[in-house]
This record gives sequence, C-alpha cells and structure tokens, in this order.
Amino acid sequence: MKTIKNIALLAVVFLLAFTSCKKTNDFGGAAKIKGMVTLNGTAVPNAFVHIAFGTTEATTSYDANGSTDASGNYVFGGLLRGDYFVTADYTNSTGQKFVSGGAKITIGDKKGEVTADLKLE
Repeated sequence: MKTIKNIALLAVVFLLAFTSCKKTNDFGGAAKIKGMVTLNGTAVPNAFVHIAFGTTEATTSYDANGSTDASGNYVFGGLLRGDYFVTADYTNSTGQKFVSGGAKITIGDKKGEVTADLKLE
C-alpha cells in the first residue's frame, strides 16, 4: 500500500514539474517587434501600442503597452520566440478615437526582428 502511495505521489510531482515548466512569451529574450502606426498614410506620434503574449488573436487583455515616438514608430524588444498580437489606438484632440485591426505575429528566431506596421481606422 505504501509503495502505491509513493508511486502516485511521484507521478503527481512529475506531472506538476513538467506542466509548470511551460515556456511563456515574455520579456527576457532577444527578439523584437517594431513598426509604424499611421492614419490615412501619415505617421501618428503618441499613439498607444499594446502587445499580448502567447496569442495571435485580438484580446481585451494586453501584457504590455507602449507608445509611438515623434515619427510614429514603436518597438517591443526583449521578446522570446512565440506568438504575439499587437494593436494600436489613438485619440485626437477632438476626442475622436481611431483603432487598428492589429497584427498577428509569430517569432520563430530567438533573435528575430519582425516589422508590423499598424494602420488606424
């Protein structure tokens, strides 16, 4: 009886060890996603850019946020290989909000660089 309990306990420990070691997308790598946010073909400074780790689908919960520079460019660096979804939004001085459809991105190279330009609508 004691042997069965020990085997069962060992099986649970191994199961937890292997499932908890799953690698998630996060900062800590060497890859990057970069791009430009535009509205009607014009670069948009100070637009908000959002990234979700571990998915290529739109979501309501993002893992990190950033903004574009004065030239409308953004960069998310320090990424690991994996799936990401990037989107942007911008509210102009009259309160009108513009959003992008987003970009589905898979980074396959641990030092890769992916360009994902985002068009606001």
